[in-house]
Amino acid sequence: MSQFASQKNVPVTSMEKGKGYEAFYSNSERMESTEYHSHDFYEFYLHIHGGQYFGIDSSLYRLEPYQLFIIPPFSMHGLSNIGELQNYERAYLNLSLETLKTLGCGQIDLDGFFRSYTNRGIYTFQMTREEAQKCASQIIQLKNSDQTEDPVEQFKLCGILIDFLNSMCMGIRQSRQTAGNVVSNSIIQDVLAYINTHYTQPLKIDQLARTFGISVSYLSHEFARFTNRSVYEYILYRRVMLAQQLMQGEESLNGIAYQCGFNDYSNFLRIFNKIVGVSPSAYRKQLTKVSQSGQVS
Repeated sequence: MSQFASQKNVPVTSMEKGKGYEAFYSNSERMESTEYHSHDFYEFYLHIHGGQYFGIDSSLYRLEPYQLFIIPPFSMHGLSNIGELQNYERAYLNLSLETLKTLGCGQIDLDGFFRSYTNRGIYTFQMTREEAQKCASQIIQLKNSDQTEDPVEQFKLCGILIDFLNSMCMGIRQSRQTAGNVVSNSIIQDVLAYINTHYTQPLKIDQLARTFGISVSYLSHEFARFTNRSVYEYILYRRVMLAQQLMQGEESLNGIAYQCGFNDYSNFLRIFNKIVGVSPSAYRKQLTKVSQSGQVS
């Protein structure tokens, strides 16, 4: 039995409640693969054991024990497995950009530091068992913490977060980045790379199938097996994620809709609401509120 498996499993903290971070740990006896997805915050994902494959954008990695992934905002990612997972143990910490900036204490641009690697396609690092144990323990502490207005307790949580990020930075500086056993030569990875470059343009599944010399049925089946999304769903999801990025600027919502590949605003409004859970205008208001607060909790 893993040494992490006996830890108490309590509800995760929520980014939606303004905490600025979300910590999660679990050891699942059985689990299905997850849909490819993205979000507007960083995810530090620690695979302890039991996983098969992990995808980021159009790259697929064969998982190894104690493997760390640094996933920047708006990168598509998710588990991609053959069959059901068993005894799958993992932990992750999500951090908003505002919280990451706060934890840099005005001394280090943590976003810039991590992007200096991820912009070059370096997403994964191999940790030692001891390093993974320490990081998992910190994530579990954060996961088990209660929301509180007590400044001393808030300072304690900040200390844990800073210590965790210090472990990340030190591990990266020691250059233990790994190719992560990249799985290649998949036609679906080529299709993903193409969609990731052209998703704001009109794309149809029959045209994609002809472009890559495969049947529509094969493309539909293999794409869904790889990403747990249909081609159509994936394209719409990427467009909405781009819209979320563009909303951080001053562009009008109508202009953003067309820029992301939507032919009319009503269609954009409907799909954005369905995927994000709020309207584009409400989401932009949330961005403004969060950027003005700039707090960890």
